[in-house]
Amino acid sequence: MLCDYKNIANVVASGIDIDSTSELVSKAISARATTFLEFVQSLEEILTSTEKDIRLNGVKAFVTVVKNLPLDFFLTEELDYINQFLCDRFIDHHSFIPTVLSGIEYTVQMKNITKEMIVRYFNTIMPHFHCQSQLQNDRYTFYCILHQIFLNRLEDVRFMGPDFLYCVISSMDGERDPNNLILLFRILPQFLRNYPLGHLTEETFDVIACYFPIDFHETEESKITRNELASNLARCLTCVEEFSDFCIPLALQKLESNLIIAKLDSLYLLKLCCEYFNPIKIKSHIEEIWRILKIIIMSDKEDSTDEVREAAIGVLTALLYSLAIVKGDDKQEQLSDFLEIILKSSTRFLLDTQANLFIPSIKLLCSVGKTSKYACLKIANKVYLMLLDKSDVSQTEITRIIEGMGLITNMCLQMSIDLSCIPGLDRRWEEIGCYFLLYAQNELPEVRISALKALQISTRLLTKSQRQNYYCIITTLIKSNTTGSIRNETLSCFKEAAKYYKEEINTDIIHFNINNLNQSNDILMKFKWLNAICSLGNEEYFFKLINDIMCANLCRNQEETQMTLNCLRELVRNIENTKLLHHFTLNNGLLNCILTLWINGIKNCENFQIFRNEIILNDVSFVVNSIVKIISNSEQQRVLNQFIQYFNDIVETKICYQSLSDIEKDKYSYMVILLESILNSVNQDVKINNVTLIIQNCVELSTFTNISICNLSASRLAATLINKYIEGDESNVILNNLKLHLESNLHLANVNKKNVINQISWITKSLALKGHSKMLQWIDWSLDLLADPSYGKMMTMCFKMLTNVDDEYLNTKCFCSVKLLYRQRIFCYVIEPLVSSYNTLPEPIKENYLISILYQIDGNNYVTLSPYFSKILPVLLQLLSPEQIYVLQSLKTFRNLLESKTPVLEDHLQSFIPKLLNLSQNSKYMDIRIVALQCLYNCCDYSLIKLLPLKKQVICELGKCLDDKKRLVRKEVVKTKSKWLSIDVIKDDN
Repeated sequence: MLCDYKNIANVVASGIDIDSTSELVSKAISARATTFLEFVQSLEEILTSTEKDIRLNGVKAFVTVVKNLPLDFFLTEELDYINQFLCDRFIDHHSFIPTVLSGIEYTVQMKNITKEMIVRYFNTIMPHFHCQSQLQNDRYTFYCILHQIFLNRLEDVRFMGPDFLYCVISSMDGERDPNNLILLFRILPQFLRNYPLGHLTEETFDVIACYFPIDFHETEESKITRNELASNLARCLTCVEEFSDFCIPLALQKLESNLIIAKLDSLYLLKLCCEYFNPIKIKSHIEEIWRILKIIIMSDKEDSTDEVREAAIGVLTALLYSLAIVKGDDKQEQLSDFLEIILKSSTRFLLDTQANLFIPSIKLLCSVGKTSKYACLKIANKVYLMLLDKSDVSQTEITRIIEGMGLITNMCLQMSIDLSCIPGLDRRWEEIGCYFLLYAQNELPEVRISALKALQISTRLLTKSQRQNYYCIITTLIKSNTTGSIRNETLSCFKEAAKYYKEEINTDIIHFNINNLNQSNDILMKFKWLNAICSLGNEEYFFKLINDIMCANLCRNQEETQMTLNCLRELVRNIENTKLLHHFTLNNGLLNCILTLWINGIKNCENFQIFRNEIILNDVSFVVNSIVKIISNSEQQRVLNQFIQYFNDIVETKICYQSLSDIEKDKYSYMVILLESILNSVNQDVKINNVTLIIQNCVELSTFTNISICNLSASRLAATLINKYIEGDESNVILNNLKLHLESNLHLANVNKKNVINQISWITKSLALKGHSKMLQWIDWSLDLLADPSYGKMMTMCFKMLTNVDDEYLNTKCFCSVKLLYRQRIFCYVIEPLVSSYNTLPEPIKENYLISILYQIDGNNYVTLSPYFSKILPVLLQLLSPEQIYVLQSLKTFRNLLESKTPVLEDHLQSFIPKLLNLSQNSKYMDIRIVALQCLYNCCDYSLIKLLPLKKQVICELGKCLDDKKRLVRKEVVKTKSKWLSIDVIKDDN
């Protein structure tokens, strides 16, 4: 490719199209059609022009061409010329600096650049470049140059000594832009660790420390957060040992601040000091550190929030780790002395079990004890003996003592400390288990719960005789009519015991009680035991037992079957039980048992109360679906191959529902529910034969059946199979035939129109989720059907379904295809036709479009709504009237938009606030009045200039609502009125 350099020079001189022209030149140079030298020679007149603007255009073209060439393109000799050129241009005129900096940033990354060139750059930059007088983008470019030097060329500038260090710190001195600061804070630690600071150590620290604590207010447009800045700054301040003499006093000084943010930043910095600096440096400040930490941790002042206390405990933990590594004598004298100080400070709170800081003090000591075994032993000895020796205490105090002892026990277990080895407890440690066992049988629920929690922690410490007592307590509580909280704690103890003593649990609790239970007709008692056994679903030892017990209790009678399936629903929901669900798919597993029982029961018209009970069938479907969903593709294929033969009537034969006998109609209707439970969650890679025929049969069954659960299952299954398996050119033919078939069914006199509409809705959703090419055709059909007087109102459910997300069907967990932002695409397609039809069609048909609009709005956020808000708002405002049927739904939409601070609403406050006030006073429904008041409350988040003109009217009208006869409404009125009264105060403070 030959370059027309005369034309290029003219373009560059004009400055109009430099970037695209330079790109063409770069391609020519890369292709060796011309040389870089020829290009530079063509710019001779431009680069030597007396007009600075023309020279600047030449420099821009020069730099742009260089930046479009690979990093390894130039030889050292060529780079030396480029380097010299950029240095000369840097001092030519101040307007050249941004362009030259961009060129320097690129060339310092080049493969053949030498140490001499790097030094030449900085010898040119340092005397002629005052960083903080430049624009933000130019300062950022300079910091990027430093980043490249720190990463790859630090050795080249090391001999420059303090001069280069001074260049770095002076360039950032006074920097305020958060984007520049976050870059600096990220790159400085590497530089400071690898560059001698010498006599500039304190100056370097001061330049960085002036930003501490970070004063930065985030906005919605902020790309970085205050926490990012703060954490990176703290790492800069602690990155080198030389900073320790300045950093620790700085953190302690800022800890005296009353601002919570400043406290949190200072505590985090102090924690890093303990982790990174030499422990010898920490020792000299230990008394002052503890004085401040004690005030924070042991105080109940307002500024000692839970977050601040947790941060202070983190510092204390880091401090103790630091002390533990100080080399000293065998008794760890320094650590021991400090632990004594902590224990002495905590004693007064430990002596008073009713004090607010009793439990927080123990939690503090537990954090301390987890830093070393030495600390753990010392604290456990002190606290255990203090708590065990307490007598004549109230029931409330007992609860706290047990909780405290449980926390200390947990600390010892985490540190692998044997309680019997703790000095002073060698003869009393069994008392602790007995103490917990005694109070686990207490009448008061709070005492019992506290004791059970402590027992769960201490399970593996109990002796053989204590465990027998423990098992008796668990058994009694499982059988008792206790509160939900006690039952949950009991099952937690049961699970913990089963983890360590499987055989004992199996023999002493399960088999002993289950054998007796099998002889009982007490359904409630059986449910309690089945529920308890299901709680062991994550222990492989009990898999066969759970499987066999569940199978044995299915189909005995309706009540037992319902009870067993309820337990199974909870069991399959628990993600901890994944391995158990795989066990259920084995040959003699629960999945085989359930499917075999219900297939035979439905086909043989057995016990209708069990096999055709809709509630039971729904549970069966859920359990089977949940098991199939969790297993691998190969296991799914095996299950499908094993059971598909029992569904041949649906899978291999075209069904004509009206020609079937009544027995066959019922049989097919219930069998399709089981078929859906198997196929719903199979992966798309699992092969299913005759998919098109199954879809057609499902549509047939869903259309004509009178059984509601069958209609739902058949409709969903057809939609699921379309989503997963209908692909390619044949899909259009299949979908066109389905559409024609459903259109003809809508006009049949003997067909339930609701069934057909339901099937259309599910197929439309299936196509919309997938983003199928036929999606818009089906959505258009749905829009047209809204206008039909006979079934238009039913069709509104399609538009609700299009925005709803179902946890069990047509989602990615079931391996369906779901496109990103599908709801937003549907909304943008349908909203204008819906609003247009609502505005033009007569009553009552327009109501169908209104309902569909509300469903679509509810399913989308303000970002999607905002371009169409001018069309939607008039519709919503019409509904804000006490006489409107859909006022509550419209109000909830407003509330959601107001809660998300939708900007576009701010310009319409004067339109809807009077309507909200009217509803809050005059609606006869409490729910409407409450939501209207909540909307008014959320209006206060908008700008003061928009709210002030309305303030007087709103407060006056809200005063009339204070006499509302409903307490919940009055409560909302007080809250809303208070917010409006304070808006100008709040905004001024901000």
